Amino acid sequence: MLKQFVFAISIVIFISALNFAQDKNERMNDHHHKTDSVKVQMMDDSKESLSKKPWNAVCPVKGNPLEEDTPTVEYNGKVYGFCCPGCDTKFAKNPEKYAKNLSEDGKRFIGKK
Repeated sequence: MLKQFVFAISIVIFISALNFAQDKNERMNDHHHKTDSVKVQMMDDSKESLSKKPWNAVCPVKGNPLEEDTPTVEYNGKVYGFCCPGCDTKFAKNPEKYAKNLSEDGKRFIGKK
């Protein structure tokens, strides 16, 4: 009887610990999203994204000329284009870093490759 009681208590403690860890992780994710003041919007292939032309002429991640059919990202009111798929996700993870790589007119790459 004592073994069954200890086993039941152990199960309850284990499940409680899992719930606590999951709840803590969700709270940390919510906090991260609430404190993130940078607005980055990934554009899809809808009519809206097709009507928004990138303001830049070179990729803010690699400095290469833009490809026409790559995704775009909207950041601080500007639509950024990229040289290849993948650069858009890198940019979205740290837009401030990569946005600084472009000249004010978006025609030259001034960052480090």
